[in-house]
Amino acid sequence: MNVTESLQQEITQASKDYLQDPQVPVLPLSGYQNYLSKGERLPFENSYFERRRQLIVLALDFFLHEKEATKTQLEQVIWEVCNEYTWALPAHLPIENKLFTQESVHCIDLFAAETGQALSEILEIIGKQLSPLIQQRVYAEINQRIFVPLENKGWGWETNENNWSAVIAGSIGMTALSLLPKEDSRQLQIIKRLDKSFQSYLRGFGEDGACVEGVAYWAYGFGYYIYYAQKLAETLGDTTYLDIPKVKKIAAFPYHAMTIEDNFLPFSDYQTSELPSGLLSFIADKFEVPVPAVKKANSLEFDHCYRFAHVYRNLIWTREVTTPKNDVSYYFEDAQWAILRSEEKEVVFAAKGGRNDESHNHIDLGHFIFGDKNHLYLTDLGSGEYTRDYFNDNLRYNYLVTNAKGHSIPVINGKLQESGDVCAKKASFTSSVDGEIFQLDLSDVYPDSSNLQSFNRELLVNKEKRELTLSDHFTFDQSDNEVIETFVTSDLVTIEENQAIIGENESCKMQFETTNLSVEEVSYSGHDGNTYFAHLIYATYKLAEKNTVKLTIQL
Repeated sequence: MNVTESLQQEITQASKDYLQDPQVPVLPLSGYQNYLSKGERLPFENSYFERRRQLIVLALDFFLHEKEATKTQLEQVIWEVCNEYTWALPAHLPIENKLFTQESVHCIDLFAAETGQALSEILEIIGKQLSPLIQQRVYAEINQRIFVPLENKGWGWETNENNWSAVIAGSIGMTALSLLPKEDSRQLQIIKRLDKSFQSYLRGFGEDGACVEGVAYWAYGFGYYIYYAQKLAETLGDTTYLDIPKVKKIAAFPYHAMTIEDNFLPFSDYQTSELPSGLLSFIADKFEVPVPAVKKANSLEFDHCYRFAHVYRNLIWTREVTTPKNDVSYYFEDAQWAILRSEEKEVVFAAKGGRNDESHNHIDLGHFIFGDKNHLYLTDLGSGEYTRDYFNDNLRYNYLVTNAKGHSIPVINGKLQESGDVCAKKASFTSSVDGEIFQLDLSDVYPDSSNLQSFNRELLVNKEKRELTLSDHFTFDQSDNEVIETFVTSDLVTIEENQAIIGENESCKMQFETTNLSVEEVSYSGHDGNTYFAHLIYATYKLAEKNTVKLTIQL
C-alpha cells in the first residue's frame, strides 16, 4: 500500500456515502442567534464543518475518479456554499446593538479565506469539467467576498503576529494564484499587499522558531504560510518566503517540541494534534530538518475543520519520513521553553518562562511537565472550549485551563501570578554533572500585595535517576508568609504523610518537606466541549523572610 492509499480509500467511501444520502448540511438561523444571545459556538460550527467535509470529499473524489454522479453532487454543494449568508464564523463577525453588522456578509476571517481558497483551488484542478454556471458563480462570490473587501479597506489581521495573518493571507494569496491570470496586474497587486501580513506573522516568532501558541497553531499558521510560499514559487518562480533563514528554524519546531509519541509540548492553547503529513514531508525535503515521523497520509478526519489546503496536500505531497531517535535536550531561547526527552531512560521534561501576554496566553510562567514515554504525570491541561468569553480579555482567566490555578506554579501569600505585560527574567537551560537545569527569575510576575521581593525557580532533571528536583528560592518583605505550591495531574493521587503518589502502581512519587498536603479534584471544559477532570496537589509552607522550598519527583 502506498502512503496515500488509505486516504484515497477514505475519500472514495465518504463520497459514496454522500451520494447515497445527498442532503447538504443545513446552516441554521438558530446558530447565528444562539451565538448572539449565548455566545454558543460548537453546534453551528459542527454543521459548518460538516458542509466543508462534504465539499472536499466530493471535490477530491472527482479529482481522483472523475465520476459524473460525484460531479453533480459536488456542484450542488458548491452552490450551497456560495449561497451562505457569510463564509465567516459567527464568533468572528462584527456586532453592533446585539446584531451582526451589514459588513458581516463580506467579513474576511480565517474560515472565509479558507473557503475562498478551497473553491479557487477546486476550480484550478477540476474546474474545466464543472459547469460554466458553477465556474461563473464561484468567481463572482470569491470576488465579492474576498478580493473586493481586501482591496477596499485595511484589516486587523494584517498586523496580527500569530496564525491569523498567515492563514488568511496564505489563503487569499493561493486564491489569487489559482483564480486570476498569471502575472495579471490585480494578482500582482494582491500579492504585494499580502507581504505585510506575512511579515507580521514572522515577527511573531523569535529567532529560535518557537510557536508559543502551540504545535497545532504551528501546523495551522505555518502550514498556510508554506502552502502559499510553495504555490508562489511554482506559479511565479518567486521563492522569497521559502528563502528567509528564520523559516527553516520555524520548520524544525515540532521535532524539538515532541514529548511522548505523537504528542507535543502542551503549553498555551494546546490541542492533541496530528500534524499534516504533506506539510511534514515537504519540510523534510525542502529544509532538510528533522520532523516527526510520517508513515502515511493523515486520515480524512485528522482536521475537524476539513481544510482543503491540508487534505489536498496530504494527498499529493505525503511521503514516508523517519525521525531520529536521539535523546533531545533543547532550549528555545526566545520563548524560554526547555525540553529534555530520553528514549533510553524514558524521561520527558519541559518547562517554560516567557510572557503572560502571549497569543493564546495562559498564566503559567515557571510551569513544567514531567513523565515518561507513555504518560505525563505532571501535565498541562491545554486548551479550553472556545467560547465568546474565552476570548474576552476580561473573562479569559476565569477558566481553570488559562488561570494560574491550572498550572504547576505557587500561590504566594494568597496571590496568583498576574496576566499582562509581565515576563520571566534570567531564564536559562544548562547542563551540570547532576543533570539539566532550568532556571528563571519570577520576581516580577506576582503583584506587590504578595509581599514578594524575589522568587527564583530551579528545576533540575536527572535522566539517569529519572528524577526531577524543584527548588524555589523566596525572599519576602515580611517574616510570616504562606506559599502553596500547586501541581497539576490528570491522574488519581494518594497522599501518604509527606508524599504524593501519582497514578497506579506508584508510577510517580513526589517527596515534600512538609506534611501539609491536600488534593482537589477539579473539572473543566476541554477544547472539544466535553468535561474532563484533573487533580491539583497542594503543598502548603509557612516561610520566614528568606526560605527555599525543595522537593523531589521520582518516576
